[in-house]
Amino acid sequence: MRDTTLLLQTIIALQDTIVTAVKFDEQGVIADVRPSWRVPRCGDCQRKCPAYDARQRSWRHLDLGGMVCRIRYSIRRVSCPKCGVKVEAVPWAASGSRFTWPFELHTTYLAQQNDKTTVTKVMRIGWVTVGKIIQHVVAEQLGGVDRLDNLRLIGIDEISYRRRHEYITVVVDHERGVVVWAAKGKSADTLKPFFEALGPERLAKLESVTIDMSAAYIKAVTEAAPDATIIFDRFHVQKLANEAVDAVRRDEVREAEPEDKKALKTPGGRCSRTLGI
Repeated sequence: MRDTTLLLQTIIALQDTIVTAVKFDEQGVIADVRPSWRVPRCGDCQRKCPAYDARQRSWRHLDLGGMVCRIRYSIRRVSCPKCGVKVEAVPWAASGSRFTWPFELHTTYLAQQNDKTTVTKVMRIGWVTVGKIIQHVVAEQLGGVDRLDNLRLIGIDEISYRRRHEYITVVVDHERGVVVWAAKGKSADTLKPFFEALGPERLAKLESVTIDMSAAYIKAVTEAAPDATIIFDRFHVQKLANEAVDAVRRDEVREAEPEDKKALKTPGGRCSRTLGI
């Protein structure tokens, strides 16, 4: 049995966690564990505190060999002189979470690469749970850092969902290559909370804003940051130029003599859509 627990401890690979027993049930694997430290710690401030009761709890871990794996432990309540009565901290999961850190991080990674339905099937959890895990991991990874600090060169664009019936406005920091703000909608009013959150001091530091020629975005930027340079992104500028060239070319084709029409068309018979800028 000891060999089995040592093997599972190696496979599970949870830091500061000792596997004390292993069993199997109809759902999969259950690993009884405990923290490597003996004295419990407050789940909020991590201070060592006395414990006075315990209750068994389980956490979902990454699957093992296609079987659901759960971590089980009798978690204690502690009396913290600073925070009061709290549940103790455990090294394998965040306070209040029913999933281990590796499970949450893997779920979040999959959500970056796939749609939520695929993630629910792979991880065998509900789509609401996927969303909660993402929110928790993002908040934890940010660690209280204000993403709106030190913005100079930003980009604003919208993405659609629900078959283009709904939109989300996204603001990115071009220098860091990260999303710094997002909100539902694509109007000038959608962007107002972003500029209000920046405040006058940080707004004054904005040097340029890249947008997609949206009248709503132009209005929002010029009102909030009049000194920032508005830059229309290359994709939309080139798209409009190509459409204008195509429109002129089609008019020319309609009015041209039969012998000239061939020269105005591509070998495939359709108007050219290529314009180098």
